[in-house]
Amino acid sequence: MGRRQLDGAVVVLTGASSGVGLAAALAFAQRGSRLVLAARTVAPLEQAAARCRQLGAQALAVPTDMAVEDDVTHLAAAAVERFGRIDVWVNAAAVVVAGRFGDEPVDEVRRLVDTNILGYVLGCRAALARFRSQGDGTVVNVASVLGVVPNPAIATYTMSKFAVRGLSLSLDHRATGDRRIRVCTVLPGPVDTPLWAGAANHSGHRLRAIAPATAPERVAAAIVSCARRPRREVPVGVLMRLTLLAHHVAPMTTELAVARASARLMHGPEPAADSAGELFGGRQPAAAVGGGWRHGARRRRLGAALGRAQAGVGWPRQRV
Repeated sequence: MGRRQLDGAVVVLTGASSGVGLAAALAFAQRGSRLVLAARTVAPLEQAAARCRQLGAQALAVPTDMAVEDDVTHLAAAAVERFGRIDVWVNAAAVVVAGRFGDEPVDEVRRLVDTNILGYVLGCRAALARFRSQGDGTVVNVASVLGVVPNPAIATYTMSKFAVRGLSLSLDHRATGDRRIRVCTVLPGPVDTPLWAGAANHSGHRLRAIAPATAPERVAAAIVSCARRPRREVPVGVLMRLTLLAHHVAPMTTELAVARASARLMHGPEPAADSAGELFGGRQPAAAVGGGWRHGARRRRLGAALGRAQAGVGWPRQRV
């Protein structure tokens, strides 16, 4: 498969109401793609579609729970009914459960597995069924650096990203032999995204994106690049590239270092009560691309460091 022209291409995006999914939707809209946007929460999804239309794109909002097979089937059917085909399917929906493994309720784990793993399975099934009937198409799955190295503070989320990467590699054309259909994996490092604000949190501390957090727009650019010219895996961000290089040279040392550092750095000094966050819906936040971690991040880190120094304390300890 050569380069795909994105002007007029039909692109389905899941998790499109915020973060990387919304950033990708806006990036495709700027390139003239016809968009089918999916997310659970209706209000921010409609806001996302409106922002894409303001950029001149055709955008259809389809409220979808990616853990529900009928919803995903309806999403694919709605795309074909509106635009006649699907050229690119982007799986970007995800949720997070943070805290020491075993402290989280089982229903939260089940919700994470249903969204982060089953949702990708159902999305790939719907996309590939359509691609096989029309003769071509590209799936882009958004995984993570945590599909390569572990983080014990978010063990179930890490598990899901290993699963997404394994699914993508298993569906790659080199494994299936079908070069008309491509399955790509985008591997970002830490990303400045609202995902952390809506996470289920049992760590005792407020969650934050690990510095240096990558802008969601950079991840979106990698997704668009894969849609134009499919590739097996695309790392995003300086930290991701350095991690992959170190893991190639010294895998065990890298995994231990990343596990310890990431589990500590993702927690701020502020305490936080146990919460299921937005795992089961409820609050409907405005559509937002970034989580606000990159703006004034250096100033916040310096202030926090000075505060800890004056109090004579170190980093908050994480139970692992």
